[in-house]
Amino acid sequence: MCENVTGNSHSLADQKKTDLERLFKKRRRDEDIVKTAKALLVHGMTPGKVALLLRLDPEFVAELAKTWNPKFRKVKYTSQYATKRTVRQYFDSGAMLEKICADLQLPLFSVITFLQRDGVSDQEMASRMPVSDDPLFIEFRKTISRKQAAPQRRSPRLHY
Repeated sequence: MCENVTGNSHSLADQKKTDLERLFKKRRRDEDIVKTAKALLVHGMTPGKVALLLRLDPEFVAELAKTWNPKFRKVKYTSQYATKRTVRQYFDSGAMLEKICADLQLPLFSVITFLQRDGVSDQEMASRMPVSDDPLFIEFRKTISRKQAAPQRRSPRLHY
């Protein structure tokens, strides 16, 4: 009742709000907490849940989720040998090259290179290639033209 007379109810609410904002700003600057938030977002947790778990500002986590896109982030990087084996298993099971690229998040150029190095002929791959107006195939042609324009030079042999 005294709060209504003196007007302290608004000042207490304002003080709590500033304390909360100060906590959010302090935790936002902690690199370990931000790194954990990014990892949780990559693993597929929603921004709201990450904000609650780590006591971060929901707007900050929502912005982090937009910029730290989990579609383009990989949780664990695989070796080239494991990737080559997986591509070959997909190909041997009868999958189209477009599906292999989508599932493994690899460009068509990389998939074709892995298969060529593994001994698959161009004729076998031709039947499973995407259509010529497909964005994947267009990007493949751009990569091929760029690679042919500037071929990789081999380093000189040091020992004969």
